[in-house]
Amino acid sequence: MARLIGTAGANRLIGGEVADLIYGRAGNDALLGRGGSDRIWGEAGADTMNGGTGNDSIWGGSGNDLLRGDDGNDDLSGGSGNDTLQGGRGDDELEGDDGADVLRGGPGNDELEGDDGNDRLFGNEGRDELDGDDGNDVLYGNQGNDTLDGGRGSDILIGGIGADQFEFELGDGRDRILDFTNGVDRIEMDDLERGQVQRAIDGAVQRGGDTILTFNSASIIVLEDFNRANLDLNDFTF
Repeated sequence: MARLIGTAGANRLIGGEVADLIYGRAGNDALLGRGGSDRIWGEAGADTMNGGTGNDSIWGGSGNDLLRGDDGNDDLSGGSGNDTLQGGRGDDELEGDDGADVLRGGPGNDELEGDDGNDRLFGNEGRDELDGDDGNDVLYGNQGNDTLDGGRGSDILIGGIGADQFEFELGDGRDRILDFTNGVDRIEMDDLERGQVQRAIDGAVQRGGDTILTFNSASIIVLEDFNRANLDLNDFTF
């Protein structure tokens, strides 16, 4: 296993066809793992990192970084800063950490977690799990039967093509689901019973083309372009 360590300046470090350990250190670095299951640390600076082929682990560190997993089942963590994470092909795990991050899963069954900040998560192909966590996030499942959980904050959720599940619990804030399809998609209520949900359905309001479900002042779901008359308990899981 090769070990490549940068200096305090801007480094360009390229691994080989086996598993490498690559440390960018300070500066705006370009780090490429190439072949093998690599471990790459950007550390300080606005770094660009690419794992190449193999099951890679990449940590951005501080700064506004670009992390690309490329082929393989990769694990990407942005660190602090406004980062962009791209999983590439394979079943990848992407975590934005602090900052307003952009996470793109690529082909495969991916897990995306925004963490703190106002994040944007894109699942792409496959059966993906998207979790916005804290902040006002935008989640887009795209193709496949995806699970979307905005977390706390005023989130926008778009399932895309497929039978999608939207997760919600009390205190999550005001979430908007832009493409809820009756008889196909479901809303999972993590901490409510059927009777509580039925009361919210009975009290739902039609405002223009939208249906608004209110559980309490900090727990509201807006179904955009959805007819209130079509909403019943069959649209929910518990």
